[in-house]
Amino acid sequence: MDSSGSQSLLAALWRGFINIIFPAHCVLCAKPLSPDHPHCLCGACLEGLPRVTQPFCPVCGRPIRSKALVPFDTPCGECRGTSRRFQICRSAGVYEGTLRDALHLFKYDGRRELARALGLLMAEYARENMPGLNYDRLIPVPLHRGKVRERGFNQSLLLARELGKRLGIPVNGASLLRVRATPPQSALSRAGRLKNVRGAFTVKDGRGIRGMRCLLIDDVFTTGATAEACAHALVRAGARAVDVFTLARTAA
Repeated sequence: MDSSGSQSLLAALWRGFINIIFPAHCVLCAKPLSPDHPHCLCGACLEGLPRVTQPFCPVCGRPIRSKALVPFDTPCGECRGTSRRFQICRSAGVYEGTLRDALHLFKYDGRRELARALGLLMAEYARENMPGLNYDRLIPVPLHRGKVRERGFNQSLLLARELGKRLGIPVNGASLLRVRATPPQSALSRAGRLKNVRGAFTVKDGRGIRGMRCLLIDDVFTTGATAEACAHALVRAGARAVDVFTLARTAA
């Protein structure tokens, strides 16, 4: 057996030992997982994450929960009165319940291993609900360098990498930059959010963007202020088109 084969065998034995001493558990429900389970969510928890289903706004993807019959091609009231910088936005799930819990563990508790399961959710949704997937690049929404130092990673970049592997689309995580740190958006109105992120993003090297059909990747879509600011920067740098795809979005 050559050295690489010996190293592979030792690695497999070590993983088996670790799984015996510290068996893997689902990060949401603590159910034990088999040693060969591909990610850190059990099948029941992954299937139970709240999905976005029709009907939803054909522009921003907001779920329409009104009991009134609404044609699938009718934009929501906000999109009818707003000029969007991106063309469409789609989201795999609704930011509530177990998906919100998983995102909080991912972002704020440093559970980076959740990127694999959440990226799988996004890939499954994209294959089923985004026909064609005719994109040249996946562009993760960047964090300011101070936030990356504080958190240790950019959750949107990790999701984009998982999605890119499954869909076969290259990830460009270097061209779009966040050049200004901004206060948290959560307590702001839509107008306040738009003002907060205005001028916060720029493209460093337009050669990686020019003429490309870009799919902007983020974790949560709320009002779309961040997505619009990023799309504006990408279009100014020469992107042919920009769509948005997020793991989750608020329902209201």
